[in-house]
Amino acid sequence: MKRSEQLSSVSQDAAPAQPSQDDATAALSDAASDIGTLIETLGPRLEEARAWISENGSDFAIALGAWLAVFLALRFLRPVLSGFIRSRKQGDYALRNIVSRLVSGTWGVFLLVVAAALVAPFLPILPKGWDAIARSLAIVIGVIQGAIWTREIIVSLIVARADRENSGYASSVLSNAVSLIKTLVSIGVWTIAVLMILSNLGIEITALIAGLGVGGIAIGLAAQSLFKDLFSSLAIVLDQPFKRGDFIMFDHQQYIGTVEKIGMKTTRLTGLGGEQIVIANSNLLDYEIRNYQRMEERRIIFTLGVLYSTEHEKLKQIPDLLRQAVETVDGARFERAHLKEYGDSAIIFEIVYFVLDKDYNTYMSRNQDVLLNIHRAFEDAGVQFAFPTRTLHLETMPENAQTSS
Repeated sequence: MKRSEQLSSVSQDAAPAQPSQDDATAALSDAASDIGTLIETLGPRLEEARAWISENGSDFAIALGAWLAVFLALRFLRPVLSGFIRSRKQGDYALRNIVSRLVSGTWGVFLLVVAAALVAPFLPILPKGWDAIARSLAIVIGVIQGAIWTREIIVSLIVARADRENSGYASSVLSNAVSLIKTLVSIGVWTIAVLMILSNLGIEITALIAGLGVGGIAIGLAAQSLFKDLFSSLAIVLDQPFKRGDFIMFDHQQYIGTVEKIGMKTTRLTGLGGEQIVIANSNLLDYEIRNYQRMEERRIIFTLGVLYSTEHEKLKQIPDLLRQAVETVDGARFERAHLKEYGDSAIIFEIVYFVLDKDYNTYMSRNQDVLLNIHRAFEDAGVQFAFPTRTLHLETMPENAQTSS
């Protein structure tokens, strides 16, 4: 009795294993059925290909040989043509060197497609259906090669401009900006290429484009401040309103200093007092910036006044005195000096001249020499500088004042 119960228990425990074996058998059966269906589908197509090869064997062999010969010739000409176009005397981003890189970067598979296109008139007519497959494959390869060329052209043109604008300017931000530009261009170009390939394969890409657009908007809103500063740094590097070492002024002359570092998010300046000024790139470009480093010379304009009691002949001599005061200073160029107006307490003269150096300390020294020369010239000529005065003209004395006196 106990033995029968044990056998019954064992049979009950083993029963659940039977469905799992049945599932595995069903899965294998389904896989075999799918493979059989695939073979049945490819069978007629392969049979057509075999029949076409047997019928056009000699012509196909000749065309295949011509195809391979043209391909090998193109592979041989690629480095030869690239080396012939390249110029070692010009920079990497000169037009000839860009074209040379385009030639050397041509994909080998694309050369196969070009070779096939060249020998296509001599190929036998392909079986029905195979020509469409060959055409789609050629379009996919062409799109990939076009993306490779487009990326190289766009990056080369942008980097060439950055290199030209930043000639002699070595900075980590420039290399970082170039790397970022390459990444952004690559993402954009390859995204468009993939969409074109999917569209050519008959895949609906409208929903995919919409999804990419929504995703891009979400990412842009989440990192709006970061991307704003990031692209502002690219604008600074490419447009070059200033560079490291330039002496600039912005925010209505509130901030003045020398550019110390241009980062991907912020720009740092050393102020006149020695303090460090850190400002976001996007905020910096919102201000009007004055770059004193770009000056070749400094224009100085100021006014001075003389007494109303100065004689007429001396007034006529003052413009010549001012001109001589400037011309006797080395590194200064006189422009003009005129009697400008009659002020409240002085006759006003205006003088304009240039200091032929952009250095601020040099400018201050030259301006000091000019002012001292003017002072000596006025002393020698007997011309007196005016100062604020007020004269009261009384026609009669008040009665109270007379009584008190």
